[in-house]
Amino acid sequence: MNEVLKIEHLSHIYSVGSPFEKKAVDDVSFSAQRGEFIGLIGHTGSGKSTLIQHFNGLLKPTSGKIYINGEDIFQSKEMTRAARFAVGLVFQYPEYQLFEETVYADVAFGPKNMGLDKDEIDRRVRENCRIVGLSEDVLDKSPFELSGGQKRRVALAGIFAMEPEVMVLDEPMAGLDPAGCADVFRFIKEYHEKHGTTILFVTHSMEYAAQMSERIIVMDHGHILMDGTPAEVFARSEELIEAGLDVPQVTRVFLELKKRGVPVDPSVYTVEQAVAQLKKLKGGCAKC
Repeated sequence: MNEVLKIEHLSHIYSVGSPFEKKAVDDVSFSAQRGEFIGLIGHTGSGKSTLIQHFNGLLKPTSGKIYINGEDIFQSKEMTRAARFAVGLVFQYPEYQLFEETVYADVAFGPKNMGLDKDEIDRRVRENCRIVGLSEDVLDKSPFELSGGQKRRVALAGIFAMEPEVMVLDEPMAGLDPAGCADVFRFIKEYHEKHGTTILFVTHSMEYAAQMSERIIVMDHGHILMDGTPAEVFARSEELIEAGLDVPQVTRVFLELKKRGVPVDPSVYTVEQAVAQLKKLKGGCAKC
């Protein structure tokens, strides 16, 4: 892997010099490697949504730098424009971003703006609609005739079709039922496996972060509180809870067991890890 995104001492202050001045992000630095799948976690107001809007130039930092492949994205207008193609940003409820007359045209909008030829645009539209489970017969329909879940798929396909180097997904499961959440989870995983895209997955849910991420960054009051593997982060579960963040239910159970004197490791964050520990505790085989 090599570094594709680098954030260096980034701060963002809203309403500078006014009575409403607020520092939303405070001296944040981190980098993302090509192909990484990172969960960005934080409670409401932690600064995570403000932070991600800098990655493709939607917001300009009050101070600090953003680099894509070693290039400062604000060094020129051309570089800022290039960053908007290199970093795909999917907001909460992305179906509200739909606006074209047909599903095909909506998914094709980004690739067209990139200046791709018709054959390449067509390939990307059809391939990415397939990834998100949209059949060929919906391509000529208005996206506004579709169900809420289908609209979410169209919006995701539109970002996928741009094939960005970095994809930032801001609460992509928001408002979906469990089946819809499972579908979106599967689409993102399939896309990541196929393209090796760097993905930053923004969520307030530790359950989703535990399931999806190989690295977790935890934000609190505009700062990075933790940055590590899921095991490293959930080993500090008591700190997470003190910071007002949730942890996976299985982690909470093992924290309670530990408090009651049971010799378990409370950093578990999946059911499989929990089962393995309990089997060892009973003298069984962790693999059986």
